[in-house]
Amino acid sequence: MPMPSKGDRKPLTVRLPSELIKSLEAQRSSAGATSLSQYVSDLLAIASDREDLALELNRVHDQGVLPLTA
Repeated sequence: MPMPSKGDRKPLTVRLPSELIKSLEAQRSSAGATSLSQYVSDLLAIASDREDLALELNRVHDQGVLPLTA
């Protein structure tokens, strides 16, 4: 099944310290985000005062992220 579009996006390569990756991955897991890329994208949107662009972290806390399986 094809993935739904996430809108107009541009790729960005960032090299982060390994310790930061481990911390971000743990935070992503706790937040229930589907991927580290989406989690970091949402963090950057929120930090830039563009919560409207955060696709997963802008959900109400008790809703969480919907599973991809049917």
